[in-house]
Formats: sequence, C-alpha cells, structure tokens
Amino acid sequence: MKLSIALLLVLTFTLMGCSSNPSHYTAKVTDPNREVDRILARYEMMRTAGESCHNEASHQSDWADCEGLLRRLSQLYSTFPANERVKFAAALLSYHAGKREQAGFLLDQILVNERPRPEAAILRARIALEEGNSRRARSLLESQIRQNPMHPSLHEIMAATHFADQEPSQAFRALALAERLGAPPWRVAYHRGLMFETAGNAPAACEQYVTAFSLKPEFVAPHGRLIALEHDPVCHDLGLFLEGRL
Repeated sequence: MKLSIALLLVLTFTLMGCSSNPSHYTAKVTDPNREVDRILARYEMMRTAGESCHNEASHQSDWADCEGLLRRLSQLYSTFPANERVKFAAALLSYHAGKREQAGFLLDQILVNERPRPEAAILRARIALEEGNSRRARSLLESQIRQNPMHPSLHEIMAATHFADQEPSQAFRALALAERLGAPPWRVAYHRGLMFETAGNAPAACEQYVTAFSLKPEFVAPHGRLIALEHDPVCHDLGLFLEGRL
C-alpha cells in the first residue's frame, strides 16, 4: 500500500512538470542550485508582496505565481532527482501550496537513513504535528538534535511537540533552550504566549504578545491575539498600552 502511494506521488509530481515542456526548460539549466536560488528569490518576493500560494493561479507564466514556480521545480526534479536542494525547495513550496502529502514524500527522501538535515526535519516535523502525528515529529527531532544539538529551530519545534503531547514543563524548557541558542526573541515570545494562552493563563500570554509585537511590529499576529483576549483586564490594559492610549 505504501509503495503504491509512493509511486502515485512520484507520477503526480513528475506529471506536473510535463505541461510546460520540461525538456525545453531544463535543457538550458546547467546549475540546478543556481536555478533553485532564482526560484526561491522569486518566491520570497511574492511573499513580501503579500501573495499566497493559496491565491488563484494566474497561469500567465511560470514566474507569475506559486503554482508556476512549483511547476518549474517539478521539472528540475524530473531532471535532477538526486539534488537535495531541488527536493527541499519543491517540498517547501508544495507545503505552502497545501500539498502536505507531496511535501512529506520529498522530505522523507532527504531524511532517509537519519541524515543530518535539520531544515528538512523541521518542516517534516511540522507536517507531522499538523497531521496529529506527534510521535513521528518527536522521532525526527530527537535524531536531528543528537546530530545538531546547537540548532535553535530544532528545539523550537520540539517545544511544540512537547506541548502537543501535554508536556508543558518540557515545552517551556525546550523553548528557553532555543532562545539561549539564538532563536529570534520575538518568535520565542510569541510561541511562549501561545503556550500560556492554551494553558489558560491569559495575563502571562498577553505579556508575551506585547513583547513579541514590540520586538517586531511588522509581525501582527501578537496584536491579533491581544485583541482576542481583551476580555481579560490585564490584556485589555496591555492592548491600550500597546496602542499608546493608556
């Protein structure tokens, strides 16, 4: 059963590249890594402009939308199936396009035999958590942490895994370790706020949201959480303070 699913995914991903004449495109590619850089740079420009992989595809060109970039990556994958950067970029865009199974299939190829690939493991663990498979996420992360103990993002996602398994004390410890290892303080504060909020401690959560928003004002999610918790007096006052109205 697993083999048939894997074959189906290979065929699906390969066929995605057939609609845009992959031989014509990839015949011009001499350095797949440089082409991955171009695609990811274009993707980052789209994200900065507020374009989402869930937006309706324009079909104007392969550079016009997320689906077009994914078609390019599928063509590269057909020509350079052993290139890990091609596979990871394809997995990343597949994930953001809502194609989690396809992304997981590509990431599993990169992570075979427990290779030290922290970025691939982080995304694969995130997918596993979204699917409710915390055991798979934990197994991946424990293996990677043994090989990359100083990687802060591994400990961040491990904190989420602990929290999903109702292990709050371990979750807070993992998040504190991630912060000491250099995880962005605004992101740690936001995640800590989410954990406090889930635990029912609204005042502590809102303090963390204020910290996160103060450190990175362009990241608006903490402000949204403050608004959602404004029924709590402490959160209400912190929200007013944040807006300069107290």
